Amino acid sequence: MPKRPAFTLIELLVVIAIIAVLIGLLVPAVQKVRGAAARSQCQNNLHQIGLAMHGHHDLYKCFPPSFAKPSNWGWQVWILPFVEQDNLYALLNPNATSISLSAATIQKVPVYVCPSDVESLINNYFGGYGKSNYAVSEQICDGGSSYQMRDITDGTSNTLLAGERDMLNQVAAIWAGRHTPTGVVSVLGRPTWPINTKYAGGTTCCAADTNCTRYAWSSLHPGGANFVFCDASVHFLGAAIPTDPTQQSCNKPVSSNYTFQNLYFKDDGNVVNSDDY
Repeated sequence: MPKRPAFTLIELLVVIAIIAVLIGLLVPAVQKVRGAAARSQCQNNLHQIGLAMHGHHDLYKCFPPSFAKPSNWGWQVWILPFVEQDNLYALLNPNATSISLSAATIQKVPVYVCPSDVESLINNYFGGYGKSNYAVSEQICDGGSSYQMRDITDGTSNTLLAGERDMLNQVAAIWAGRHTPTGVVSVLGRPTWPINTKYAGGTTCCAADTNCTRYAWSSLHPGGANFVFCDASVHFLGAAIPTDPTQQSCNKPVSSNYTFQNLYFKDDGNVVNSDDY
């Protein structure tokens, strides 16, 4: 029988090299597609949250508080019926109870988790409660507040409602509410630090974070973070959006004519430069 032609060693090495090059080209492409899908899902989450906040406002004539007093149940608890989590809402019974660590409050609520943040679903920065990747603006939802749409005199399309915070470079948030030992940061975000500022307090919250970097909004999407505005529209704000460098501290933000601050304050009267986002 005639011998079949065989690959030479050089030919085999060439084939292996070609395959390696193809894999090298394919892997980043796959990662890019996955990243885009995660960012899109995160934007959908925020849109659903925005619609849920509108549903709450339609029914109760106000936005929910960032946390209720004295129960400390958070804003994401009060909108559970509007994100198809009626059973969890009924189990918590927030009108008759106070926040506490339980099997119910460590659950994953899918619409509150960004798929880009693959860190633990339990947030040990805030007492081991279930993680949320979304922190609300206290301009719209403060402790015990009941702000109405008419209070947003700068316009709902010009005012932030909530934004992302990851748990790889930051402390994320919790959906259950205010974690008393660590304070309001478990539910709130502030524009005092630029988007994607890293947490400076180590592996616990919050004694070592003396300048309150923990309030920053942040994400694992390259270049910025997703935000839902008060009209339920979702925008990706770049990390380089102009923000006031003099406010990088633990003080509450004050109105100043920088784009990030202008988007944050609901009634400062400043004109928002849409070219900045």
